[in-house]
Amino acid sequence: MQHWRLSPITEQYFSGGAYVVFALIAIALLATWTASLLFTPLPARRRVVLAALRLAMILTLLLVLLRPSHITTESERQSATLLLLIDKSRSMQIKDTPSGESRWKQMQNLLTTVREPLARLQQEKDFEVNVYAFDKKADPIDLGGVLSSITLPDGSESGYGASMRDVLQREDGKRLLGMILLGDGAEQTVGMSEIDPASVARMLERLGCPLYAVPFGDRKEGDEVRDVEITSMPDDFVVFAKNRVPIRGTLRISGYLNKELPLELVLLDANGKEERVASQTVTQGEADANIPFEFDYTPDKPGTYKIAVQVPPQAGEITTDNNALPAVLTVLDGGIRILYVEGEIRREQRFLRRALASSPDMDVTLLPLNPRDRDRWPRKDLAAYFEPGAFDVTILGDVDSRVFLPESANKQTSGDLQSLRQSVLDGTGLLMLGGWHSFRAGGYHTTPLATISPVQMDPQIDRFVRQQFDEPIDQSLHLPGPLVMQPSIPWGEKSEIMQITSDGNNREAWLRLPPLSGANRFRGVKIGARVLADDGKGNPLLVTAEPGGRVVAFAGDSTWRWVMKGFRDSYQRFWRQVILWLARKEEQKINDIWVRLDRRRFTPGERITFDAGQRKDSGDAKNIQLEASILGPDGRREIIPLVRNGENYSGFIRDCETLGNYTLTINAKGEASTRSDSAQFFVYTKDRELAGTTSDASMLQSLAYQTKDVGGKMVTPEALNGLVEQLLITPVELEEKIKVSASFWDKWYVLVIFVALIGSEWYLRKLWRLV
Repeated sequence: MQHWRLSPITEQYFSGGAYVVFALIAIALLATWTASLLFTPLPARRRVVLAALRLAMILTLLLVLLRPSHITTESERQSATLLLLIDKSRSMQIKDTPSGESRWKQMQNLLTTVREPLARLQQEKDFEVNVYAFDKKADPIDLGGVLSSITLPDGSESGYGASMRDVLQREDGKRLLGMILLGDGAEQTVGMSEIDPASVARMLERLGCPLYAVPFGDRKEGDEVRDVEITSMPDDFVVFAKNRVPIRGTLRISGYLNKELPLELVLLDANGKEERVASQTVTQGEADANIPFEFDYTPDKPGTYKIAVQVPPQAGEITTDNNALPAVLTVLDGGIRILYVEGEIRREQRFLRRALASSPDMDVTLLPLNPRDRDRWPRKDLAAYFEPGAFDVTILGDVDSRVFLPESANKQTSGDLQSLRQSVLDGTGLLMLGGWHSFRAGGYHTTPLATISPVQMDPQIDRFVRQQFDEPIDQSLHLPGPLVMQPSIPWGEKSEIMQITSDGNNREAWLRLPPLSGANRFRGVKIGARVLADDGKGNPLLVTAEPGGRVVAFAGDSTWRWVMKGFRDSYQRFWRQVILWLARKEEQKINDIWVRLDRRRFTPGERITFDAGQRKDSGDAKNIQLEASILGPDGRREIIPLVRNGENYSGFIRDCETLGNYTLTINAKGEASTRSDSAQFFVYTKDRELAGTTSDASMLQSLAYQTKDVGGKMVTPEALNGLVEQLLITPVELEEKIKVSASFWDKWYVLVIFVALIGSEWYLRKLWRLV
């Protein structure tokens, strides 16, 4: 079938009126040029020649403006392709079919049955049948190869979405008759699957390609599949030596209904020595349910250990690769236990507690004693907090002394503050902070702490001093702000506590800090005490003494303002040094080089990312140079490239295929010594295919449902042969009408003709002296 079509260049602006416009233009040009010829003194023959040239120019111009094209409709036969996708993952080994044979064996038998109808489909219908076998990706394979070359499916993953999309990309541009998907429907991939199978099914629906899903395997619970799997447990534990660490997780048991199974906690030290440190029994109740477990373990010695929760291999298990789950246990030495006693909850408490808790070697316990409950004062349940050895450092915030139980009249029962005083004399550190009810304002001059405080407090001299609740603040007990805290001379400039920078400009660094909004007024400082900081006007702000243990009296309560103004590093460094000095561990500094892994457990081939750097409170992090290396289970060490990321470094490790323990080490090279930090991680097997091996026919059904409008459906294995036979007898329209358009106005010779006509007309007029 053939026809002509005009597409005027101005059709989009004038629609059908475009023809009128062009007709008017042609008439105007023809009339103008004809009139000019009529009044020109030329012989008739020359007039005819010029008129013919001008008429040809008008016709050529109309050809370009009207854009005629010749349309021819032709019929073309399209090829059709039937796709078969076959699951070759390890879960197809499971023997849970009605006949008792494996899913793979049932599939092979089924493909043998449909092989002849598929061959007829190719011969009689001239269809193309393409077969793909997939696990985490799809590979083309001959149907005979499925029956012969793949004796046992061994794929470690089942990536349905990725494989279906991969096949569609390979078959792009073809007419798809349908896709037959054969598998157990158990989507098993490492991490989160990037491609949702449902989205690929919707893509098939848009292409008009029905999806026929053929499920294999039985979802019913029972003893057909026996498996024990540790399903979850944290991969990193940090605890101080001789402190209890709870180890919690879940496990899944199938096929061992009402049978008691042993569950063990195993510890491996740096020498590889294995020790079973705890055990319990677990029983499967509801089939395939997750069962929680918990172990309590108290490590004695500091170090880094590998721990594992495991169930010994059981008879009949389909796989034992998932019977254990490893983790890293880091036991810290010299952890500082801190008791923070606070009255009114205030900003200083929140910022200070957060800063101390950020150090892995500091454990902060908050004891809130809100003054709104003072009708029940003194509290009679605080004695355990002040027993000798209970804590390494005690912080007294803005808390009134009346909350503590005093010593009994017959002195047979020691009071809370008497116990705290004795703990300090025995070595416990004490930090007293400023506040409306601190020091003399809180009545501490009448308590046993007055004798160990580095600032003067006396029950006789200060007998009329007291800040009562619900009364105006006694301003004589406080210094009004702003107060610029700075190192005092000489002790402050020498003290390690007051060093908040490493560049030698320590006093300038203090003067840059925001001033305190106020402070407690100390009546005086005791002989032997050391003033480390003042306000520059002689008023002491930070005073220390050593009456047995170490004591710090700090008059302020607004150092949190340093953080709010951008001096977080100085804030953390200052308070950390205060606590280290109180605990007599100022020489024991946390390793200033750090390395951090997001996880400690990986499967072979996973990409492992990490960050490393130098703590900001330990020097100039910008100028430090780091290098990374990894020690594998085979004893080989490899250098890992690092990329600068601001003041820190980042890197990644790949190709860790060998199972076992790996150690990542970060070295910081300095002028005199090399500092380092390390982190351990594990590469272990997790058989995703044989863990939780029930098939998921509902997933396959939902995929087929996405294409129901174009004929998609779920087909039982027994009905697959009938489906192929139905495709043989169903007529399929493969001829497609194709329109072929041929245009002439856009050819190069049209431009040549037009230019030739204009040139000829101009030449003749020049020759005949008309211009």
